[in-house]
Amino acid sequence: MSHTHRKAAGSRRPQYAWETLSDDQLLNLRFCDLKLKVQGTELEDAIQRLYRELESRGIRFRPHYWLAQEWFSPDGIPGIAIPFYLAHPRLMRIERRFMREVEGGNRNWLMRILRHEAGHAIDSAYRLRRRSLWRSVFGPASLPYPDTYRPRPAAIASKILLMLRGGIDPH
Repeated sequence: MSHTHRKAAGSRRPQYAWETLSDDQLLNLRFCDLKLKVQGTELEDAIQRLYRELESRGIRFRPHYWLAQEWFSPDGIPGIAIPFYLAHPRLMRIERRFMREVEGGNRNWLMRILRHEAGHAIDSAYRLRRRSLWRSVFGPASLPYPDTYRPRPAAIASKILLMLRGGIDPH
């Protein structure tokens, strides 16, 4: 995934000390010992694409992000937790071997999840769920998620953009 250290095949120097470990040794490390970075990876490119998409729609907010064990956007925190395995191709291979898939493991899937989590982060930043228009579209946040949901993307998107462009203070 990292393209800052790409060289001719076979001549790439390890970026991280753990890259020379066996899979068994690597799996015994703690998450914090991996010392992963988003900078210089395709993950960083995807985040920058998300920011450009938000900007192109007149949304100035930029959710912050961090690496974690899974995808989530904590309630009340305007940011996105991204699975750490997406920061390195070897970790993605291990994830696929054990879990049979890599959630967000290709460009389209990654962008779809980033956009989804950005929606939660925007909701937190602007406290959108407290607004009556939001509740009229999605229902009260206090209710459990329905078993089925039939989205009306055009109607929902236009109402959300109206809210966001209405000068709502993100604080």
